[in-house]
Amino acid sequence: MVLGDKLWEGKGKSMSTVVKGANADGVTLEATWSAQLRGMGRAKGLDGQVTFTGNILMGPTGSGNSIGQGIMNTMTGDMAVVKGYGYGYVEGGKSKSVGIWNFMTMSQKLTWMNSAVAIVTLEGDPQWMEFDIVVHEWK
Repeated sequence: MVLGDKLWEGKGKSMSTVVKGANADGVTLEATWSAQLRGMGRAKGLDGQVTFTGNILMGPTGSGNSIGQGIMNTMTGDMAVVKGYGYGYVEGGKSKSVGIWNFMTMSQKLTWMNSAVAIVTLEGDPQWMEFDIVVHEWK
């Protein structure tokens, strides 16, 4: 696996978290967050916002798997759907997460995203209230 160019970086904030259930496997959460992104590399000039909702199964150790979807809106009025899968944990007083995203768009300007796969990393405070996000293209 090779990381390609950095596509976006930015700052995000949690918007809401809902506890959906709890059992011996852990706690099931639904979390929504939003991040302001600055485009670079292949995505240069595609600044905007992503809003993402994920379903998380957090185990007894605090680590968890997630699956979710979102919408990315650029400042130029283009839009793409984002689908993602991830894994996160807390270490040394910081939350960390890594995920894989794929995209779907009808925008002519963003058609390259339909075949792109991205590796997404997030790092922030232990409650995920604020975090940094970096999106690299996967080659």
